[in-house]
Amino acid sequence: MARPLFSSQALRALLLHSHTVANCKRLLLIDPAFELPAALRDIDGLNLTSTRFEMLDSDLLDSARPEMILAPLMTPRFDILDLARKLDGLGYGGALRAYSAPLPSVQLIRAEMRSDFPKLDFDIFAVPDVGDREN
Repeated sequence: MARPLFSSQALRALLLHSHTVANCKRLLLIDPAFELPAALRDIDGLNLTSTRFEMLDSDLLDSARPEMILAPLMTPRFDILDLARKLDGLGYGGALRAYSAPLPSVQLIRAEMRSDFPKLDFDIFAVPDVGDREN
């Protein structure tokens, strides 16, 4: 089995302590990492919907009515630019958050996303590598 790049527990902790996510009541997860949906299910007041990139369409957006969409920065099948293009085509203009292992070029990614997709409220969560977590 492939080893996760980072801990879903670390991502959960970052999300719980993020002001943006703390006020979010409807979260849509796109291709969540491993056990992430289970790690987020017990957050009080959070309506969580999870889907695969390929299944994302206007009907799903209408039913989930997300205040925020959370997705990995890169996967073997798509990256955050692909997702932003798809969301833009579906008329979504809300919050989009990517998560990734720490990167040296976060500011460049933010600038590119904000330039190419100004309707999206975009940001990145840096999640510590699995090897960095304490046992």
